[in-house]
Amino acid sequence: MEEQEQRLEHIRELRKKAMRLPLHPGVYIMHDKTGKIIYIGKAKALKNRVSQYFGSEKNHDEKVRRMVSNVEYFEYILTDSEFEALVLECSLIKQHTPKYNILLKDDKGYHYIKVTRGPWPRISQAKQMLDDGADYIGPFVSSWATKESVDEALKIFRLPSCSRRFPQDIGKGRPCLNYYIKQCSAPCQGKISQEDYNEAVKEAIDFLRGGSAECVRSLTKKWKKQRKTLSLSVQHASAIVLPPSSA
Repeated sequence: MEEQEQRLEHIRELRKKAMRLPLHPGVYIMHDKTGKIIYIGKAKALKNRVSQYFGSEKNHDEKVRRMVSNVEYFEYILTDSEFEALVLECSLIKQHTPKYNILLKDDKGYHYIKVTRGPWPRISQAKQMLDDGADYIGPFVSSWATKESVDEALKIFRLPSCSRRFPQDIGKGRPCLNYYIKQCSAPCQGKISQEDYNEAVKEAIDFLRGGSAECVRSLTKKWKKQRKTLSLSVQHASAIVLPPSSA
């Protein structure tokens, strides 16, 4: 009974610390009593998200309650945007493979960017890797981040987002609105050669692969800068003490 009361008091202290977090995008890292990372998550507003873990147990399922019961302390890293937090979360999960991220991933699922093969490759979002001969980029922990990345790449490199098939549908029907607002090169109307189309796909893939890597490299520099400016005496809840990313 005394041990349970001590645990409840510890949870209350963690909630107090969480309530002092900023309303800012970032990544939070949960540690157990040995210092091992057991869960990594991202948040649009750190204060709101992290404090939820240490509120009423009725709001959590059994897996989350078990994770919370093992949290000894947490850390956080601020990012400039929610998208950066998503990229960083994915990178850190790959690096540390926390126990409860693995246990909870069946509920969240991982997401991929799919690139079909053939003379007219297509880029799209996928919920799982299939043995279908396509190439896959990922995994990513957020469907939102995956969709945003794909949408951005298609717009920048003017690639089709429709369901038309090429070359079967070339010359059939009129080009869609995306062509007129310069977000698609209209291969459906033969407005772009196969060679130029494939070059655009290649550039989009380089953007999707390299853009994420560059974002992680930029964030790594931020970690190092923050670590230099933080005092070693800062409490665990506000310290940022992470090994350099391998990205």
